[in-house]
Amino acid sequence: MEENTEMTYTQAVTELEQLVLKMQDPQCSIDHLTAYTQRSKQLLDICRKKLTAADEQLKQILAGIQDKN
Repeated sequence: MEENTEMTYTQAVTELEQLVLKMQDPQCSIDHLTAYTQRSKQLLDICRKKLTAADEQLKQILAGIQDKN
C-alpha cells in the first residue's frame, strides 16, 4: 500500500472508512491489522495536509474579502 499524495480528501476518507470496517472484522489477523494501521496513518496525513491547505486558502480568501470592504 503506497502513499498517493494525488489522492483527494474524499478518496482518503473513503479508504479510511473501509479500513476501519476491515479492522473491526473478528477475522482480521494481527499482520493485517498492522498493515491497515500503517495505511490509516498515511491516509490521515493526507487528510491533515489537505485540510490545512484548505484552511489557509480560505483564510486568504476571507482576508481578501475583508480588505475590499
